Amino acid sequence: MILVLIAIWMGFLWLLVKIGILKKWHLWMKLSPIAVWAIAMLIIFLPLNWTAPVGPVSVVVDSVQVRPAVGGPVIDVPVTSWTPLKVGDILFRIDPEPFAASLRQAEARLELAEDQLKRKNELLARQAIAQAEADAAEAEVEMARAQFNLARIDLENTEVKAPLDGIVPSVVLLPGNQVTAGQDVMAVIDVSQPVIAMIVKQNAIRNVKPGQPAEVVFRSLPGRTFSATVGKLHLSARHAEYDADGKTPDVPEVLDTTYAIELEVDLQGATLAPGTSGQAAILTDKVGPLGIIRQITLRMTTWLNYL
Repeated sequence: MILVLIAIWMGFLWLLVKIGILKKWHLWMKLSPIAVWAIAMLIIFLPLNWTAPVGPVSVVVDSVQVRPAVGGPVIDVPVTSWTPLKVGDILFRIDPEPFAASLRQAEARLELAEDQLKRKNELLARQAIAQAEADAAEAEVEMARAQFNLARIDLENTEVKAPLDGIVPSVVLLPGNQVTAGQDVMAVIDVSQPVIAMIVKQNAIRNVKPGQPAEVVFRSLPGRTFSATVGKLHLSARHAEYDADGKTPDVPEVLDTTYAIELEVDLQGATLAPGTSGQAAILTDKVGPLGIIRQITLRMTTWLNYL
């Protein structure tokens, strides 16, 4: 935008020389672009940094990392990339035979323990054994039943299911791969509720409040400008935290903190893929007539997105 202002100024000077108001190009005329640049920065663009902050935006979605509860060789992967899923759909199957064998073994131990408890109770009724022996047999049954339930759960966990409605963006798991319990193997993302997040520097966020108007442009939709409203402000940074472990905290590294702002954008029916990027400007209560300049620069950006 500064280059445009300088070009307009130089064009004005050229016109004055052309029509004869100014006889020739003077030294002050040649140096005047520097003055135009300095004045524009001081009067227009520096105030815009905190009255109409601009920053990159990105479309982000919630995701859940899929970690199998049991390990073993994968025998089936029915899911494919970018195919809509419903909660409970099978993502992949782990060889169930070892877990089925463990379940049969646990079932046999449970049946044996229950049979022994039955005989102990019969002997206790005839006062042939002490109460402690019957109680021990009952405890064995409870332990055997718990092992049976755990074995049943392990067998059920060989079928790994979608934890939510969504899609798997990239399926790289193949039958024959060995998976480990608790290890990430894929992710399911929720594309039904995307969040458009804007990143703003800390020196530009002081006048930003929820409900203020904003405008957004996206690289994938050149030539279009979308109206928006400031939603939530996430005023926190990772390096601002430390573990409360009882030790004296280390002096944190001083960084140029940025904060995230959720924008509520009127997409006018447009569809945005996760990860779509762009730029946004917030018109705070302090911007006044300078907001027109910010709106013009944002529209210049969206037209440049054609390149």
